[in-house]
Amino acid sequence: MSILKNSKDFVVNSFYNFKERILFDLVHRTTSSQRLEIEQFISTMSLDHGKAYYASWTSEIKNNHAFLMNYIKDDFKNYHFLDLGCGKGKVCLLWNILNQKKGIQQNITGIDFYYPLIQIAKSNYRKLFSDEGHFIHGNVADFNFLALKKPLIIYLFNPFDEYMLDCVLNKIGKIPTYVVYNIPMHWNVLSNHAYQRIYAKSGSNQNQTTLIYTNIKSS
Repeated sequence: MSILKNSKDFVVNSFYNFKERILFDLVHRTTSSQRLEIEQFISTMSLDHGKAYYASWTSEIKNNHAFLMNYIKDDFKNYHFLDLGCGKGKVCLLWNILNQKKGIQQNITGIDFYYPLIQIAKSNYRKLFSDEGHFIHGNVADFNFLALKKPLIIYLFNPFDEYMLDCVLNKIGKIPTYVVYNIPMHWNVLSNHAYQRIYAKSGSNQNQTTLIYTNIKSS
């Protein structure tokens, strides 16, 4: 029985990996789907609070984009979109594809502490668009969110631990912000910062679990 279950799980996981990760690369000729364990990182920066690289699921990005477009409405385009722990850039790529289909121009930035991933993200972006996009190599805890002078949409695909999430939220402060949190292992940190949950989705696979929070008080 356990052999049959393991075989079924393997087939299901392989199907989802193809549908939600590999297919995106095949369609767009990008290189985002291959995972990278934290032990494989070679960096001069501290990796203490980081996690392995996995590409976000295509369907989750689409669902989250659709929800926030409908929720924020006309002001959506005025928000600066940031993928913290952007890895190879897939979320930024697909977010811009979805924006273009709707005729929306929006500032999009990806930040990652591992330089080789930033290089891949720029290369992937260049394959789809006319430039290398806006990808920054650095520690998100040191990023000056206030300098953007815009309200924020923060995308998190479980990129770091609760300590780093707390640092990021402290840096954001009172900037009007929506946080999309896929595989939300440390959601309690958002609650501790008085963020309100406005969306929740779950599924049989952890990649299908997403929470969206905001620090904007409802009128």
